[in-house]
Amino acid sequence: MRTPRLFIYPADLMRLSGKGEKTCRRLLRKIKAHFGLEKEHELTYFQVCEFLRIPVEQIIPYIRMLVL
Repeated sequence: MRTPRLFIYPADLMRLSGKGEKTCRRLLRKIKAHFGLEKEHELTYFQVCEFLRIPVEQIIPYIRMLVL
C-alpha cells in the first residue's frame, strides 16, 4: 500500500489546470515566493489552494492519494 502524499508537484498542477509543465513550474515558484519558502522546500496542497483561492474539496477528485 502506498502512503498518501501531502506535497504537490508540477504534474499535479498540470492535471488540475490543463497547462504545460513549464507554466506549472513557474506557478510553483511564484507560490513558494508568496509563502516565503526557499527552493528546497516543498509546497502542500493546502498552500496551493490558499494561494489560488479554491477550496481543497474541489481538487480532491483530481488528486490521487490525498487523505484528509
